[in-house]
Amino acid sequence: MRCRACDKNLNDFESTRKDGEGNFLDLCNHCYHSVQNDIHAEERPDLSEGDDELFSDDDDLWIEVDLD
Repeated sequence: MRCRACDKNLNDFESTRKDGEGNFLDLCNHCYHSVQNDIHAEERPDLSEGDDELFSDDDDLWIEVDLD
């Protein structure tokens, strides 16, 4: 399976995430992070490999560039 948003290969944990109606979301963790507050998802924590953490808003993932 591949992520619907970015086309990345999904691992077992990501590929089994479903919405409240039982439809597969088919989103990688990175893409799911941006919509996680809008979608109630059912996940299989037994398939998590430990590196399946969602990105937190507190992480320093962005580089600020001053163009002035």
